[in-house]
Amino acid sequence: MARSSQHHIVGLLALISPAISTLLAEEGVPEAAATGAADLAAGATRYQQVCAQCHGPKGEGNFELKSPSIAGLPDWYVAIQVGKFQRNWRGAKPEDVPGHLMHAIAQALDPVGVRDVSGYIASLELIPTQLTLKGGDAERGAEIFRERCMECHRYNGRGEPAFRSAQLIGLQDWYLLSQMKKFREGARGGHAEDVYGNKMHRITERMTDESFLDIATHISDLAKRYAKEKPRNR
Repeated sequence: MARSSQHHIVGLLALISPAISTLLAEEGVPEAAATGAADLAAGATRYQQVCAQCHGPKGEGNFELKSPSIAGLPDWYVAIQVGKFQRNWRGAKPEDVPGHLMHAIAQALDPVGVRDVSGYIASLELIPTQLTLKGGDAERGAEIFRERCMECHRYNGRGEPAFRSAQLIGLQDWYLLSQMKKFREGARGGHAEDVYGNKMHRITERMTDESFLDIATHISDLAKRYAKEKPRNR
């Protein structure tokens, strides 16, 4: 890594939230990440070793591998999701091939690694959702989003720590569509201890593929407007 890049990473250290332990404890995965500020230089190295092959060197994701764009996701959200993979709350079902792969990879990260990688991912520049799917109705998606999604994911799709809700406007539209289907079917959010995942299952269980497509289309519009805003960290 070039010296200028190392200096940039170290300089970002103070910007990454160190206080994710409370959120992890409340979510039920208290042991997932170590306490304290992330070491972003170490996180960058670990990311390249463990994550980049699937998620890309810049966190851009990979359609062929069905791996999401994770650049710019909040550190608390990344740590919680890794914790869920480690505890068999996500990716435990063999039919969920991408999730099952992530479930195995997550075991390679110890709590310090989770903390540092989460911080590094949060430091990456968000890659806004692009519209690649056809047939969606953005206006109808906006209406459904206001009725079913906005309370937790906020008006701008930036997510909300209080509800453990994901930042949506950096995820690919095809990935958003696939995850809504997984929540509906119980492949994700179906574990009895996954409180917020269960909530997503209840919200999506009677929704149609068409409505999911409309929501994903609307989120690509939100990304155009709000990609430059900072996500909420507390």
